[in-house]
Amino acid sequence: MTVETAQGRIVKDIVDGGGLYFSRVATAGPYVFLAGVAGDSTGGLAEEARVAPPYAISPPAHVVAQTEYLYRRYATALQELGSDINQMLQVEQFIPHKVYADGYLDTSRGAEFMTRGRPASALVCTGDLAPAGCVINPAGIAVIPSDGISKEIPKSSSGYHEGLAQPQFGETFAEEGPFNEVVTAGGYAFIVGDVAFDWTVGEIEEEARASSTIWWGCEIRKEATFLLDRLGGFLSRVASSHSEVIHSTVYLTDIGDLYELDRVWRQYFQSEPPARTVIPVRGLSVPRWEGSNRGHLDNALKMEHLSQAIRGDSAIKKEVISTGEAQLGPESEAVRAGNLLWISGQYAGGAEGLRCRPDGASQLEYLFGRLDAICRAGGTSISNLVRLRAFLTDPDDATAVYGLLRQAVPNDPPTVQVTTVPGPLAVPGARAILDGVAYVPE
Repeated sequence: MTVETAQGRIVKDIVDGGGLYFSRVATAGPYVFLAGVAGDSTGGLAEEARVAPPYAISPPAHVVAQTEYLYRRYATALQELGSDINQMLQVEQFIPHKVYADGYLDTSRGAEFMTRGRPASALVCTGDLAPAGCVINPAGIAVIPSDGISKEIPKSSSGYHEGLAQPQFGETFAEEGPFNEVVTAGGYAFIVGDVAFDWTVGEIEEEARASSTIWWGCEIRKEATFLLDRLGGFLSRVASSHSEVIHSTVYLTDIGDLYELDRVWRQYFQSEPPARTVIPVRGLSVPRWEGSNRGHLDNALKMEHLSQAIRGDSAIKKEVISTGEAQLGPESEAVRAGNLLWISGQYAGGAEGLRCRPDGASQLEYLFGRLDAICRAGGTSISNLVRLRAFLTDPDDATAVYGLLRQAVPNDPPTVQVTTVPGPLAVPGARAILDGVAYVPE
């Protein structure tokens, strides 16, 4: 097998047809971005990912088939680039319903994939996927090891591995859990999708729990404070701090919690905040079952966040990028760190409302214009995107995402992660949130 040395931006495994347009793999120097559903150029599920009777009525059968299909393609592409599936640094996984979680985890971390040195991870129940029938949408970041860069897992002194090892799940889980809290490669640190939960006792962390006996106490504010404090501890393992965070994704089970979240966020990121994308979701890992209007009395979590940062001993510098357009919340428009430009979640409007016609196509056209402007301000172009994420309130808008991407990037598209999320969004009338990561040439 020919091994390629990734210099700059290389894409692999392009899906082009049937209304779909994306690459499953895109490199940015030594970093590899992977994403995409188990669709192919027919616009539907790939034949290899389909489930035949009698198991076609079984949700686990579908997620296992799609996970195997996707990760085998990832593994092949990574080998061609001089890497492998165990070089994953961080992985973010979206499912439409919680019934798909077990089959995905059991397969993606089983005997064939991600068996050792597992990545930092977030698994979130977001919303329906497109095309119809897709039930898992993973997005990963891996590294191509070389003499100057390799994957490392800074260990905790607080018994982390003893707390998360799950030998009952199989041999590979006896030494470490299904994810690691901090994983590094080169000058970057990738932080776990963290929740305020004590896995050793199966309860919300006591410091993060709001009392049910008095008026005073806010669940989201308690969780956010706890998690951002713990983020500081994760970052200290690599001599870093909150000021070196370059991007965060925050998942909220209730978008109405955004006000209280931002009150806490501003305390920890008082100047040059990271880029950030906040998305509403159907549910987090706790509790296991689906439902709405649950809180700490139900042992239900309100938020999760996944972050990327710069190591404290790195020569990489954080640079806030701005086009002059105000962001909706306490986040930078984008942050450049080395050869990567991390773009915040963008709306087709702001505090004053929408800035374009309300239909989905018009909003997405506006958003691609925003991405283009931010990329240019960051010293690159939209054609250098390596990852595009689109969070939609209407799955029918997915076709417009791929169509507009084709116009913006006619050749060698980036990896794409499209999922629906529950509305409403933070801007009244908004139907989409777009963000991305772009490669910045030397």
